[in-house]
Amino acid sequence: MGLTTILRGFKVPIAVLDRFLVSNGVEETYGIPPSLLRIPGSSVPPLDAQATFLRAKLAAAGDANSTARIFIPQTQGQARSSYGYVAYAYVMIFSQRRIDLAAELPDQAPPGFAELRREILACAEEGEQALLQVAGMHGGEGEDDASLLYIVLTDEREFPFSRPFMRESDLRCDYCAAVFDCWFDLQNHRSDAHGVKVLNLLPDDF
Repeated sequence: MGLTTILRGFKVPIAVLDRFLVSNGVEETYGIPPSLLRIPGSSVPPLDAQATFLRAKLAAAGDANSTARIFIPQTQGQARSSYGYVAYAYVMIFSQRRIDLAAELPDQAPPGFAELRREILACAEEGEQALLQVAGMHGGEGEDDASLLYIVLTDEREFPFSRPFMRESDLRCDYCAAVFDCWFDLQNHRSDAHGVKVLNLLPDDF
């Protein structure tokens, strides 16, 4: 199953992003989308090295609650993407979902995020300036290039059916209000405790 993400942030050439990461002692992405799957026995997915570094850097700039991550498009049967995205806010969609743009994807970038974009793009080498001018790199008049809205498809990365990528309402039982850490645990509970026997349930809003 594919992972579809709506995000706020900026677009960056993979070559430039990886050069920035390596210059800061962080492993490059190699153009491969980071995994968001949790380790069995853990309630949350492990945080990849790139996201850990970005969050620490933004925390030092004043964004104490940073949730920054890197997203890289991937479509089966196609070559790897030349571009990735650094996001400060994002919503992952499994089937269908209402989006509250103001609350979930605010257009105001957090402290330090615009400077992070400038610092990353400054790693472009001579001859790579054309890469910084392709579609999607810059917004229109009045838009902040560090907080543009994108939709990214990553069809070889599974949807993370657990916190922190799902709202509490996605993990709450409609019958007894019990809340779980993983969507599959909720489905098992619905079946065992309430006799709901729906196979391959398609969620109404996530």
